[in-house]
Amino acid sequence: MSPETYVLLRHAHRTFATLSILGFVARWLGVMAMQHWTQGRIAKSLPHVVDTLLLLSALAMAWGAGFTPENAPWMTAKIVLLLVYIGLGVVALRPTQPPRRRMVAGIAGILVFAHIVAIAFTKQPLGLFARWS
Repeated sequence: MSPETYVLLRHAHRTFATLSILGFVARWLGVMAMQHWTQGRIAKSLPHVVDTLLLLSALAMAWGAGFTPENAPWMTAKIVLLLVYIGLGVVALRPTQPPRRRMVAGIAGILVFAHIVAIAFTKQPLGLFARWS
């Protein structure tokens, strides 16, 4: 993969990550405020499109750069935390969950997302916590 292609994919990936977290926070706040738009077709479908593009851009960068779990353990950490983030998002965005549980899951989801970003920038599985280990 050419350096130009990698940079383009990285910019796309960062854009999709930004759209993903902004969409999550907007939907979470909407669910917490019991807004009806959060149950609409666009609010439920658009995040899947954005997150699919986010994942595809990540896979393309990883493949193009030759990352494997052996030579990039930070990538494995991001994948595991992505699964945690998805689980927290399911709880945070489900209106049938108790409000306190949705609140805790939403805050935890934002913190997990922030840690995923920290891992991406530091290339360390512990992210910013790697300085203290």
